[in-house]
Amino acid sequence: MVFRFVILFSVFLFACGVKGSPKPPPSIVPLEVQDIHVKQYSDKPLVYFTYDKKYKDELPIKEDISFVVYRNEKKINVFINSQGNLYWFLDSFEGNENCYKVVVKTKRKESIPSKIVCIKKYEMPKVELKPPKIKLTEEGFILELEDGYLKNIYKVENQQDFTPIPSYSTSENTFLDKNVELDKNYCYYYTLALAEGVETEKSPTVCSTFKDIFPPLPPERGKIIVEGNQATLIWEESKSKDVVGYLIYKNGKLLNPVPVKTYYFIDKDYKPSDEYSVVAVDRASNKSKELKIKNE
Repeated sequence: MVFRFVILFSVFLFACGVKGSPKPPPSIVPLEVQDIHVKQYSDKPLVYFTYDKKYKDELPIKEDISFVVYRNEKKINVFINSQGNLYWFLDSFEGNENCYKVVVKTKRKESIPSKIVCIKKYEMPKVELKPPKIKLTEEGFILELEDGYLKNIYKVENQQDFTPIPSYSTSENTFLDKNVELDKNYCYYYTLALAEGVETEKSPTVCSTFKDIFPPLPPERGKIIVEGNQATLIWEESKSKDVVGYLIYKNGKLLNPVPVKTYYFIDKDYKPSDEYSVVAVDRASNKSKELKIKNE
């Protein structure tokens, strides 16, 4: 009888399972916009914010969303531009001060409003900016800009592109952008920051492709060691950082079509009248001046 009771109790235990704390149902309320800004661009308010599509419980939103914009507590219709998780829109002033907040909306729920951001109208002087001048250097692009004021520099993908967040800022009239890659096209425009949160309309956009047209520095201090009919050439490496190897010439004739990555070369067919030269080659196939080496 006892044995039968133990079996029945075990079956009951396994059938019921072990119950834990019940999990809360997933949220359907969108997370609010947490990063919102406003500045004056020319004579217009420019509102921009970032938003990752998530619910309040941080799970991703897999349904369509929209943004409801309020200006001075009134709902307004604006066209919202987007680039990844960055959103922005241009508006007009209603009186001397505009205040904005944004609500995220799905078909089922709305988020709580974002924080309120405000901007007072700044009387913008008439300013017409010249396009930046781009100068190609070995390190990157030098941008020549207007004198005076703080300049906000925008780095974009094409001449029609616009973004509300500057890539760089400088008070100088030149700026060196080292953050470039070989054979890639870059476009730039800039604004003048006339006051805090106030920018002029942008300059015309100019574009250029970064190309390495600069030859590397040549190798240095070459010497030759002769043993019978074998000559070993030795040199010190070029000081240029983008060198991929060295070409060796004998009496003006190329000995190695593929650059050697070492700092020596062995010629097993040496004659006392032979003269050698070593040339550094960089990633863009630019060649340095030659380093001449001959047996004294």
